[in-house]
Amino acid sequence: MDRKVFFSDGGVIISDSRFIASGYIYNIRDIISVRLGVVEPPRSLAVFILSIGLLFLLTEGALFVVGGCLIALGVMTWLFVKTAYVVVIKTATGEHKVLKDHNSSYIEQVIRALDAALINRGVSVVSGVVPVRGASHVTHTDFPPMSPPLIE
Repeated sequence: MDRKVFFSDGGVIISDSRFIASGYIYNIRDIISVRLGVVEPPRSLAVFILSIGLLFLLTEGALFVVGGCLIALGVMTWLFVKTAYVVVIKTATGEHKVLKDHNSSYIEQVIRALDAALINRGVSVVSGVVPVRGASHVTHTDFPPMSPPLIE
C-alpha cells in the first residue's frame, strides 16, 4: 500500500499515517491539532552584562575600558540570541513541542503539511458517509465498523 507523503526534509517526514521528527514517530490519527509556538530567548544575561558594563563606565582607569567591552558584549549577546519556533501538537496526553528551529518559514511548512495530513485523515472518514435515499438532507450515516483497541 502506497503512502502519501506530504513533507520530507532533513529527517522530518509527514505521511498520511505518520509524523517523524527528532527521532520520534507520531501517528497522525493520534494528533488532535497542530499549532506554531514561539520560544523567546532569555535576555536576562544580556541585561546583566549591560548593567555591569554601565557601572564600570562610571569609574576611571582600567575599569572604564572593561565597562566598554562589557557593553559591547552585552549588545552582541542581545542581538545574536535568536527567537526559536516550534511545532506544537496536541494529543490525548497533552501538548508536545516536537520540532524546534530558528527558521519560521520552515516550521510553517511543517505545520501546513501536518494540517494537510490531518485534513486527509478526516476526508477518509467522511468518505464513508452514505446519504439515505429519498431524503433532502442527510439524516443517517453509515460508518465503517471500528477495529478493536490494541492493548499494549
